[in-house]
Parts: sequence; structure tokens; C-alpha cells
Amino acid sequence: MGFTMSLLRRCLAWIVAVLLVTPASAQNAQTDRMRERIGKIGVLGNVTVSVSRGPEYYGSISRIGTDDFSLNEVDQRREITLRYSDLKRVREGYGTRRNLRGQRIHPRTKLIVTLAVVGGLIALVFIAVASDKS
Repeated sequence: MGFTMSLLRRCLAWIVAVLLVTPASAQNAQTDRMRERIGKIGVLGNVTVSVSRGPEYYGSISRIGTDDFSLNEVDQRREITLRYSDLKRVREGYGTRRNLRGQRIHPRTKLIVTLAVVGGLIALVFIAVASDKS
């Protein structure tokens, strides 16, 4: 009985230790990925940054540090300092036009919409030619 209780306590202690360490290491990996992406883009590079529990920022990188970096925000016309640990997503470049809600449009979304419109127009031409009885 004493051996099984000791074994059970060791297993529980091990499980609790793993559960406490895992989120910290996952967050460190995310922070390292964001630091690496910002470093690859470099100073004066255009970037779109999504902050967890916050808005997206668009601008050029003005300073890169070990724990944070500074961004010259295009829309707000001011410098913003962001911590790598607060970032959710980093993308190089930013959309130049705005949608109806005032948000910038992702370049991939712009490409998809353009291809859909061109495809629709081509389909209309084929339908018109196929239905022509002359």
C-alpha cells in the first residue's frame, strides 16, 4: 500500500510539473518565432503585426531589440513599441487600400477576389456564347 501511494504521488507530481512547464515553453517558442520573423524583415521593412487581444498595426520597423521592437505606424502616424510576447501574427508588407470598415485588405484576399471576378466574367461569356442560337 505504501509503495503504490508513493508511486501515485510521484506520478501526480510529474504530471503537474509537465502541465506547468508546457505553456511557458510554448510561449517562448512563439516569442522566438516572432523575433525571428521581425529580424528577417529587418529595419525599415514594411510589416503587418497582429497583437493578441488587440488591433493590427501597419508600418515600417524602426528599431529591433531583444525583447521588443518599434514600429512607425502608418495610419496613426506615430511610433509604437511592441513586445514579441504580445504578438499573435507577423506578416511582411501591408495592404494599401481599405475596405468599407476602414481596415486594410490582405494582398492574398485581393488576389482571390480578382480571380473570382475574372472567372465569373469568363463564365458569363461562355454562357452567352453557348446560349446564342444563331
